[in-house]
Amino acid sequence: RADGEVLPTAISLGRRPTFYETADASLLEAHVLDFSGDLYDERVAVRFVARLRGEERFDTVEDLIEQMQRDCEDARRILAP
Repeated sequence: RADGEVLPTAISLGRRPTFYETADASLLEAHVLDFSGDLYDERVAVRFVARLRGEERFDTVEDLIEQMQRDCEDARRILAP
């Protein structure tokens, strides 16, 4: 955050193949772990610490959500103080 607070975050950077066969551009989506505030209209910077996995296409949205939950747990372990 602009105020210097560091928030542990799981980030997805890709073309969302579960939803689109082709995409014109990649999209960066950030999920701030264990955070319930509002960051809209705030300036933020991201720093990549580790790569969890490559992008993949899932057969169902439910499969994607389950993997995202595992990704968040992996991110928590990696980013733990």
